[in-house]
Amino acid sequence: MEIRKQYIELLRELVAIPSVSAKEAYLPEAAHLIADAFRGLGADVIYDDTYFAPFVLATFQSKVPNAKQLVIYNHYDVQPAEPLDLWATDAWTLTEKNGKLYGRGVDDDKGNLTARLSAIAEYLTEHNNQLPINITFIVEGSEETSSRHLDDYLAKHHHHLSADLVIWESGGKNVNEEIEIFGGNKGIVTFDMTAKTANNDLHSSLSAIVDSASLRLSQAIASLFDHHGNIAVPHFYDDIAIPNAREKQLVAALPLTRDSLITQHGIKVPLYTDRNGDDLKETLYFKPTINIEGIQSGYNSAGVKTVLPATATAKAEARLVPNMDPDVTLQRIKDHLQEQGLSDIVVTKTLGQPGYRSDMSDCEILRVIDVTAYYYKSQPIVIPTSPGTGPMFYIHEALQAPIASLGIGYSHALDHAPNENIRLTDYNQHIDVIKELIRSYEL
Repeated sequence: MEIRKQYIELLRELVAIPSVSAKEAYLPEAAHLIADAFRGLGADVIYDDTYFAPFVLATFQSKVPNAKQLVIYNHYDVQPAEPLDLWATDAWTLTEKNGKLYGRGVDDDKGNLTARLSAIAEYLTEHNNQLPINITFIVEGSEETSSRHLDDYLAKHHHHLSADLVIWESGGKNVNEEIEIFGGNKGIVTFDMTAKTANNDLHSSLSAIVDSASLRLSQAIASLFDHHGNIAVPHFYDDIAIPNAREKQLVAALPLTRDSLITQHGIKVPLYTDRNGDDLKETLYFKPTINIEGIQSGYNSAGVKTVLPATATAKAEARLVPNMDPDVTLQRIKDHLQEQGLSDIVVTKTLGQPGYRSDMSDCEILRVIDVTAYYYKSQPIVIPTSPGTGPMFYIHEALQAPIASLGIGYSHALDHAPNENIRLTDYNQHIDVIKELIRSYEL
């Protein structure tokens, strides 16, 4: 357990570094600390700070002839911690309470990284400093901002990269305490929508003859959907990768229900699938989305100000399934607004990356499933894709290897939210599972 305590201390140091990629803050500090930790374990380390978020590549070499190659992907950047007043503990101080660890990034993703380092350290200690496989860690610092420049780093260091299997950055247990393994995620394109209707805010009496920017923007947003909640942008669905029979079967077997989803999140509005009659699970995992992240316009302070806002901005996103191109998707949204007579709405791309799905019948993914089932004494829930987003596409393009995601999380880890936390039990179990996975390659 001394090794695990050592890496909990590393986790404490990492959580204390507010490495928020959206602010481009403290990223070198976190990357240097991680690179030094790898060097301390005897890895060959490449530290590359060509771009704003340094890239760390760390390799543990096996002496076994023709050893297989395991790649582990993690990231050290985190989401902003605000609003800080909603945290029960200091967001940048690792705090243990009632068998849980609290702090920004403790699950997403610094805790997953230190758990895996603990597994490597323990395995090396228990096996005379020898590994049955080569293990390479890819650690980036812009995952929370669409992995900017990850593809550039991967191209630059391609001669150091090969893989038979990739273990993804995160994962965990669902609301029923079942361990989940997924092999894909959606892509994304994020964009701003801006309406400007005058040189400055006007007296609201002019609303009799002039649209406010907030109304104009609202009309643009509403035009993206039909009354059932389906996306009304022409050709939006044209390029989507249709799930195969195996993928549909896996999703159909998931324990998710409409009522459990509503209860878990306290949802107070009808679901789209209530209105359009589509299958809830297939919609969640296999269909693209458009979402409005936030809107700013006009006067929002106390009291009343009778103003007709001249500017309004919405931050928006489209989650993409495999085969959908971020730029093509965004152009279709722009074309739609033009056709609706809303050409004055300025659409500006902010981030984008494609989606990816693994073949969940690949022999190396079956290895992960078998190891997990052996350790937990029950079959894991296997999911072909996550409804969330990450840079799996870039990693697969570089490595051409199947990807399996499992980690230290659980259904109330509160990733991206105040009071992000993990349970120490899950953390220690993940260390054991990674050791079992390494052991599965022993001759």
